Amino acid sequence: MRRFFGKVVENKAFIEDEEFLHLKVVLRMKEGDNVVVLDGSETEYVCKILNIRKDCAIAAILDKQICNALPKKEITLYQAFTKREKLELIVQKAVELGVSNLVLFESDFTVAKDSVTKKDRLEKIVKSACKQCECSVPMNINICKFADISKSANMHDIVLFANEREGKEFDFSSLKKYNKIAIIIGPEGGFSDDEKKTVLDFGAESISLGERILRSETATIVLTGIVCVLSGN
Repeated sequence: MRRFFGKVVENKAFIEDEEFLHLKVVLRMKEGDNVVVLDGSETEYVCKILNIRKDCAIAAILDKQICNALPKKEITLYQAFTKREKLELIVQKAVELGVSNLVLFESDFTVAKDSVTKKDRLEKIVKSACKQCECSVPMNINICKFADISKSANMHDIVLFANEREGKEFDFSSLKKYNKIAIIIGPEGGFSDDEKKTVLDFGAESISLGERILRSETATIVLTGIVCVLSGN
């Protein structure tokens, strides 16, 4: 069944705005069709469309259940801003892999910069990716300064720092014993020496992804994939 984000009130679901346009104009769904409605919680609602109005679709809730695709660990990805198309790819794949929180930051060698418009666009990609991978809870996106990463380090059981050229081998199977895992990935130009020292000073694990230097988006997808699979996420 097609999946849509909407509002749930008592025994009915309301699909509005862009989700409604997708239902009505793109998919041309009709009254009587069954859909799954997501309200951002761990619950997903199986519904039947009762009424398609000019501005929304109203559906009756037939059944509800806990989503099977929820992440089992709390994985936070600290990602330096990259160019738009690369960042959108990172967001999409992070959702599919089961990242709970994405924290974007600027660093010394960051080319792309923060903007409110960028975050709005990324949140739309998050919802689209949620529907594709059948996860009912959208990934959180926050923006912080590089200095704030060290302040939040104690919130995680372990922090993995992709440290090009200087990282060491790491036993990823050990991640099964941790529930809150953080990953730090730098921009296209890498981290400055001062930034590396800052990350290492608060106890992050300096890890290597091999002898080849990977692009920022490649390193993110590879490392996040390894962490999500081997941690049992």
